[in-house]
Amino acid sequence: MCGIAGIWRKHSPLGQSDLADVASMMRAIVHRGPDDSGTWSNGRLAFGHQRLAIIDTSRKARQPMQVQSGDGVLIFNGEVYNFHALRAELRAEGIAFQTACDTEVVLNALHHWGPRKAIPLFNGMFAIAYVDLRTGDLWLARDRLGIKPLSVAETSERILFASEDKALLACDGFDRTVDKREIMLRLASQYRDSGFSLFDSIERVPSGGLWRIDGSGIEKSIFWDPIGSVNVDRIINDYGTDAEHHDRLEALLQQSIDLHCIADTAIASACSSGVDSGVITVLSKRRRPDLHAYVVDPQMGRSEAEGAELTARAAGVELRRVPFGRAQMFDLWPQMVWHLESDGWHGSRVALLALAQQCRADGVKVLLTGEGADELFGGYPFQAKRTRQWRPISPPFDRLLPRRLIASRLRKGGQDPFSPSWGGPNADRINPLRRALSPELGFLPKRLFDHLQPVASLSDRAFLAGCIYDLYAHLGDLLNRHDRMSMAASVELRVPFIENAMIDFALHLPRRFKHRRGTGKWLLKKVAERYVPKSNIYARKNGFGISSDLSAGAERILINGPLREVLKWPAASVTDMIGLAAQDPGSRMRLVGMDLFLRLYAERETTENLSEKLHAAAGAD
Repeated sequence: MCGIAGIWRKHSPLGQSDLADVASMMRAIVHRGPDDSGTWSNGRLAFGHQRLAIIDTSRKARQPMQVQSGDGVLIFNGEVYNFHALRAELRAEGIAFQTACDTEVVLNALHHWGPRKAIPLFNGMFAIAYVDLRTGDLWLARDRLGIKPLSVAETSERILFASEDKALLACDGFDRTVDKREIMLRLASQYRDSGFSLFDSIERVPSGGLWRIDGSGIEKSIFWDPIGSVNVDRIINDYGTDAEHHDRLEALLQQSIDLHCIADTAIASACSSGVDSGVITVLSKRRRPDLHAYVVDPQMGRSEAEGAELTARAAGVELRRVPFGRAQMFDLWPQMVWHLESDGWHGSRVALLALAQQCRADGVKVLLTGEGADELFGGYPFQAKRTRQWRPISPPFDRLLPRRLIASRLRKGGQDPFSPSWGGPNADRINPLRRALSPELGFLPKRLFDHLQPVASLSDRAFLAGCIYDLYAHLGDLLNRHDRMSMAASVELRVPFIENAMIDFALHLPRRFKHRRGTGKWLLKKVAERYVPKSNIYARKNGFGISSDLSAGAERILINGPLREVLKWPAASVTDMIGLAAQDPGSRMRLVGMDLFLRLYAERETTENLSEKLHAAAGAD
């Protein structure tokens, strides 16, 4: 786990200003890797690397790393967990190794097999920059579901890339113009954080992206995406029994956790009162007897600490509570926005930063979490709601409706299969507006629904398509949150549910194994019954709840903030907007968060100064 940065010169050779910019980029992301740093350059390309040493902590494993011949160089952020198996294959083909780390395996796989063959074999989370000096090609890649970030900017003379936008902004004279369209999309509750930057001149390599850069420019491709990986025949021809699927999922879980527990440093888990983090905690304890767990314990509103204690006792794991109150909220909120490079629309982002900071203070570098299970296995209530609109026009209920009405609903539903509004009077106006604002997500539901056309049940098809959609949208936002908040504290956050075999298994499960008799994540919960208290497994889903009282009063910072100017609020409407933010916690988090973003990145205020302003605005001690 690390931070990477680099500059590619298109025409003229690298100069001292380029090397100075790489140094500035590294300083901007030193939090991602404070243990070591290194640089490499030739006439055209410069690499910089900040290391967080986790697997093989010796200096032999430092980056940038070169193959023995010197004609291939790598900088790499993340972990490739199947590196032992890949190393064995490479050794059988005559490749020798000098270290025990995964970085050397990744480098030699890229150099020996080529990126197009090697990268789909990697099982893990990664952002990669690799140059093949035999051909002069520079390759940039990002893992399948975008756990690790990678930002890119292109000018007339250079291509710059780094783990975070702020590294690019640190380059001398870099264009810091904020994209107002992105502000509008985020305020409209669009999930944008994983693949899109708020800065007009910055692009992010998409999840599963594989880019090749040479003298003619950037060739952009995708080596994997969810919709392309789904073989519908596997879903409709799945006649496996409950017991068979139960055993398969349990084996996959243990296999993935074994991989994710590989580390030469301390490991802990984030353990809430839910099933996902609970089963990760229990199974990880078997692999790492020294494992302990953390839970955020809010001082206001609902806390999951008591439920987490039940799971921790069942696992024999020490549970450490991380208190979180208004003081921490206002102290950490600007830091959260700074690291997230976005508005951070939910208080859970701030709480996660507090948890990561406690991990680091305790000497923990690796934290396991249960993210991804809801999207893969159908655990969200809104996923089930997507199917209800299809029941009246599905057999046998369709016999009760006129054929003309059924045809109309099928037409509208086919265009927007998840929205409960497609049968209503405003559907024709709402859907075009949403698609125009965000076409890459706006047309995706129809593509997914059409791709799953062989699934006979319309409600099953909508449910399964919705789960795949959430991998693009909802999960992308959560994974971006996880990376930014954990790395802000120099902690590597690992997600065992997001593992290649686990993803493939979940994508091809029929609906009956995801949602049955009103129970979401049905199969996963059945597996968890062996490990997690049933009271936690079947409790009502609450998510990472943070009380709105923690942020109350912060909306007053909007009075003289830059957001009102960017959005051109009439002076007479400012009071109304602040009143909206006071009454609606979601609006408060969005608006105040975006105002903090503009203050930090456009007006260059400090996080400390903004914390003081939040305390003052809210009247907090």
